This record gives sequence, structure tokens and C-alpha cells, in this order.
Amino acid sequence: MLRILFDTNIYGKLIEEEKANEIRQRILEDKEFVIYGFKLVRKELRDTPKTEKLRNLSKRNLLLSLYDELTEGRYLQDSIEINRLALKFYNAYREFGGIKNWKRSSVDVDFTIVACASFYKLDIVVSDDQKTLLGKPAMKSYKHICVKEGRWQPNFWKYSDLKIKFNF
Repeated sequence: MLRILFDTNIYGKLIEEEKANEIRQRILEDKEFVIYGFKLVRKELRDTPKTEKLRNLSKRNLLLSLYDELTEGRYLQDSIEINRLALKFYNAYREFGGIKNWKRSSVDVDFTIVACASFYKLDIVVSDDQKTLLGKPAMKSYKHICVKEGRWQPNFWKYSDLKIKFNF
């Protein structure tokens, strides 16, 4: 069984797919692909303006409904240890040439998502954030800190990998 954590941007991409309902159903039917929820991801989805529309429907409601359905009661708790690990990732990221600020660029959320996946030993983090979460300095920082501290390092998939997995 694969234990998965989606970055916020993945939910946005999924609802924009032409056959969104069919894709959602394929993901739900795959019992070997288990998606977990995390407070920061849901908070970012909730921050979608209520007025944004997608095919005459509330984008915010579509995102939250998809999140709730895919995570289906599997919810990971935040902790001080996760936040400390996220800060360690960030400090290494800066050492490896990362230029984004902790709060102003939402790097804090990206590194906390990866720290959560590491802490709970999830198999995969799926993101399409090439500039930060999947950027070279960030990837180096995850590996460096996980090896240095003997922590679990999740694998990383892009949205294109998810499309291949579910054939859409």
C-alpha cells in the first residue's frame, strides 16, 4: 500500500481536469493508493476566495469536497516535532542556495508538508511546485537532513506521475 500526501496545488489541478469525476473515482477505487489529509493543506484550500468559480461552481467548494472525499477521515496531526523538522529543512535549503523567505513565500507550508510526510513515514508527496517544494535546493535539503538525522525520506511525484499512474 502506498501512503500519500498531496500538496495543495494537486487538488486544484485535479478539479480542472476535463474528466474530473472519472479521475476522482479511479483514485478512490485504488485501495493501494491511500491519501492522507493535513491541516495546512486544508487551510490553504479554505483560503480560496468564495467568489472564484469553475464551470459556474464554487472553486472553493469543489476543492474542499475533493479533499474531504480523497482523504476520507485519514488525517495527520501537526506537532512541534514536525515544525522543527520543517525549520531544519528550511535552514539547509538556505545553505544550499534557496532564496525564498520562510513566511512570505509559503515555503513554511511546503517544508511542513514534507516534514509531515517524513515524520509519519509516508511513501509519496505529490506536488507540482517546481520552484520551491520540488526545486533543487529543497530536494537537497530534504535528503541532507533525512540522512543526517536518520529520518524517513518520502519519494516525490509530480502531477505528471499521478496522471501516468491513473491513466488520464
